[in-house]
Amino acid sequence: MGGINKAMDHSIYLHMPFCKRRCHYCDFNTYAGKEHFISPYIDALLSEIRVVNESKKSHTIHSVYFGGGTPSLIPLLGYREILFELKNLFTFTSDCEISIEANPGTLSLEYLTGLLNLGINRISLGIQSTNTFDLVRLDRIHDIQDILMSVKNARTAGFTNINLDLIFGLPWQDLQSWKNSLSRALELNPSHFSLYSLIIEPGTMLHQWYQRGLIAKQDQDLEAEMYELAMEMLEKYGFEQYEISNWAKSSAKADSRCRHNLQYWQNHPYFGFGAGAHGYVAGNRTENVSTINEYIQSFTGKRNENYPFATSPATISRTLVDIDTQMKDFMMLGLRLVKDGVSEDRFRADFGLSMKAVFSEEITTLVNNHLLEWVDVDHNRLRLSKKGILLGNQVFVAFV
Repeated sequence: MGGINKAMDHSIYLHMPFCKRRCHYCDFNTYAGKEHFISPYIDALLSEIRVVNESKKSHTIHSVYFGGGTPSLIPLLGYREILFELKNLFTFTSDCEISIEANPGTLSLEYLTGLLNLGINRISLGIQSTNTFDLVRLDRIHDIQDILMSVKNARTAGFTNINLDLIFGLPWQDLQSWKNSLSRALELNPSHFSLYSLIIEPGTMLHQWYQRGLIAKQDQDLEAEMYELAMEMLEKYGFEQYEISNWAKSSAKADSRCRHNLQYWQNHPYFGFGAGAHGYVAGNRTENVSTINEYIQSFTGKRNENYPFATSPATISRTLVDIDTQMKDFMMLGLRLVKDGVSEDRFRADFGLSMKAVFSEEITTLVNNHLLEWVDVDHNRLRLSKKGILLGNQVFVAFV
């Protein structure tokens, strides 16, 4: 099955689907007003971890990611129990990156200090904007003061690896407004930025507004200008763009790139725990039931049974990924890494074939259209050109 079955470090994703309220743009697998289910949800999560990897400590973990939802709504005791169980059943590297997504407005200095003491060493703050108008229209629960206090408290607690999430391309946003939002975020001096263009998804409040003619989709040319402006500003402040939507502070002392997300983009294996979580282990993609109630009920009254590796009573699908799909995924995911791109050597090592031969037609066309470029004279590494970064979807669709 290629490289994904070779001995390599794994990652773990755990989904925390709880939110105080659902934001106007959100179509994620999250639920508001369900905090009373947190305790039974943690119990179910612990059960899944035990079922999936009991007595299989040989799997080495080098990144753990608590995503949501709003993981910062989970009490410290819950994380203490989860991390204890993970470390009991898996082997953690000494420098394991343990990330948590958090929402300004849900964080106290005491809570942040507790997270760090538990071993959580990277925090991703979903600030989304530093413009009050944007926060109100998006129906975020926090304000500008909450953002400032959250960053300050995170640093006081001892966090040095801090990411800020921002959204651009909002229907009411102009170039100056976006520049102001990003400028204020840059002044907070995080180690990492994740910037995403807004997609108005069906089922969201923004989509309802769009259908009623209250808002229009953002002009694509203006959205491209916002993206190019971000690239210029972040480079000026010493950030290196290593993925289409992600920038890390350049430093000889520390690598601020998100190790967990690199696991996805490099098509390496990861376990997925929790409601709606996806995993990719031993050549299989897995998916869990999506709702909180279904997930908890999956483990209620269940006796010990044998399940195929990396699955549990909550698993609704387990799909073996064939070699052709693996190779396409290798290209689509790897080409998101705008600096490194994809390597001919690694492709050969993983699949025993030449990347140039398997995708000869696609690569030739994309290079001729100036969307891809060879990095070196030996044509060993291929990556997006500057034009390709702006038109990434045109590249990725070639490998579907």
